[in-house]
Amino acid sequence: MYLRIFVAATLLFAFLQSESPGLAAPAKCNAQLRKCYSHCNLVYESARANRTCRNRCKDALYVCKAQPN
Repeated sequence: MYLRIFVAATLLFAFLQSESPGLAAPAKCNAQLRKCYSHCNLVYESARANRTCRNRCKDALYVCKAQPN
């Protein structure tokens, strides 16, 4: 029983890796987004300025995800 689960999980993992070869890109983009959000929280005190800064971070995230590896 455990052997079947292991084989199925291994095949699923191999399939997911073949579908998206750039698995590191989203992780890099998410790290960049967290860093940007942290910057916004440290620099801007007003809610409006913080929201504007976070919107710029989201725009940069979409650009990062759209770039090919």
